[in-house]
Amino acid sequence: MFARAVDKLRPLRWRAHFLLSASLRLAFVLIKTFPEMKSLFRFLVFACVLATGVAVLFIWRMQPPVALPQSSLSLEALDREFTRVIAETIPSVVSITALPAGVSDPLARMWQQAPQPSLGSGALVSEDGFLVTNFHVVAQASAAEIQLSDGRIYPAKFIGADVASDVAVLKIDAKNLSPIVFADSENVRVGQIVFAIGNPLGLQETVTHGIISGVGRRTLFEDTKEFFQTDAAINPGNSGGPLVDIHGRLIGLNNHIVQQSEGIGFAIPSNLVRRVYESIREHGRYIRPFFGVQMWPITPEIARQLQLSDTRGALVREVITGSPAARAGVRPSDVILSYNGRLLSDWSDLRNRIAETEPGKVVEIAIKREGQNLTLKVPIEMQPSE
Repeated sequence: MFARAVDKLRPLRWRAHFLLSASLRLAFVLIKTFPEMKSLFRFLVFACVLATGVAVLFIWRMQPPVALPQSSLSLEALDREFTRVIAETIPSVVSITALPAGVSDPLARMWQQAPQPSLGSGALVSEDGFLVTNFHVVAQASAAEIQLSDGRIYPAKFIGADVASDVAVLKIDAKNLSPIVFADSENVRVGQIVFAIGNPLGLQETVTHGIISGVGRRTLFEDTKEFFQTDAAINPGNSGGPLVDIHGRLIGLNNHIVQQSEGIGFAIPSNLVRRVYESIREHGRYIRPFFGVQMWPITPEIARQLQLSDTRGALVREVITGSPAARAGVRPSDVILSYNGRLLSDWSDLRNRIAETEPGKVVEIAIKREGQNLTLKVPIEMQPSE
C-alpha cells in the first residue's frame, strides 16, 4: 500500500519543480514592475521557496520500504499455519488422571495417605464423548477423571481396551466437544513434520514438534506390533496423547520412549487405533480379524532355497483348516509378498496389516509359489475364539 502511494506521488516532483520556477519568475517580474512592493514580495517569495523546497526534498527522498526476502515471507506463512493448526487441535486433547482405589477422597489425596494418581493424555475422537488413550494409562485405575482444554472436568467411563495393542477407549458425558480427525497411517512417511501434544509432567497443553524418524519399528520388548518412531519430545504424561501431522490429523497415539535416550519416542499408528476404537464402540470389545495361517520369517538361507531375490515377505508354514486363507487357496510353503497392494517387509508386517483390517473386508494378496507369481483374494473374518 505504501509503495503504491509513493508511485502516485512521483509525478509531484516535476510539479514542485515547476511551482518553484514559476514562483521565482513571478517574483522577479512583480518586483521589477512594482519596486515599492519589493519587501513584501521578498517575504512571500521566501515563504514560497521554503515551502516548495521542503516539498521537493520530501518527495524526492521518499523511497518504498525494503521488501522482505521471499524466504522470510514463506517462514511467516508457515509459522501462522502451524500456530493455527495447533490452536484448532488442542481442544481435542485431554488430560487423564487415573485414580487407584482409595484416592477418590480429596483429603486422603492431599495428605498422601493413599497411592497417588497417575497422569496421562488422550484424544477425543467423537462429538458424543468417546476418547482414546493407552491402556497402560488406566490399567491400574479404579476410576478416571478427564480434564478438557477449557478446564471442564468429567468422570470417565471405561468402555473397553485391547491389551496387546495398548489402546483403551473411554467416554465422558459432555457437550461442545472438538474431536480429532484420523489420518491414514499407511500414508505416513519418514521425514514428515509431526507434533506431539499432551500433558507431560502435569503441564497442560504442551506441544513439541519433530519428524517421523522411522516407520515399522519394533522395540526390544515389543515384537507384536509396529510403531512410528519420532524425535518429537515425549515425556511422562504424554502417553495416550495424539501425534498429529501438519493438518492436525491424528497419525499416531504417543506410547513410550526409550529410557536413557534422547529423541527416540514411539507412537501407535492411527489405523490400528481406529480399528480398536471402532470395534469396541460397535461391539463392546475388540474383535480380532482372522486370516488363518502360521508363518515363518524368511532367512537368507531360506531365500536361497526358494530362489528369492531377498528376504522380504512371509513364508506360510501352516494353513488352518477351514480358515479364510485355506478357502482362498493359500498353501504351505507359499511366500506372501504383498497385502492389499502393500509390499511386506517380513512376517510381522503381514500380521500387523491383518490386525488393521476390519472383519468382512476382502483383501488381495500376491504370493510366490514354486517360482510362479499368483494373486488371491481372501475374505477376512472374525476370530473364531471371539
